[in-house]
Amino acid sequence: MRHSVQVTVESIFGHCSAGLKKGDSFIIRDHGCMKLENSDGFCPELFFVAFPTCMAFAAGGSLRWEQDGVALVACPDPEARVVARIERV
Repeated sequence: MRHSVQVTVESIFGHCSAGLKKGDSFIIRDHGCMKLENSDGFCPELFFVAFPTCMAFAAGGSLRWEQDGVALVACPDPEARVVARIERV
């Protein structure tokens, strides 16, 4: 069974060179289509770290560190320190 998954910027502790802001999000619909919402684009570095969790959640899987169906991932850029929330919707 496939699920829709939403990735939302939860916090930014530095300067995001991609221009992301708290609340920016995208949704991967249950048919596999990614739709950007409230944003003109999404940082490829953040997407790279979010993608494995998105695919696990979309396939109905879970992660041992998720809490209440939510997982957090962080951008690998130490200057930006963007944290994103991933959840099934």
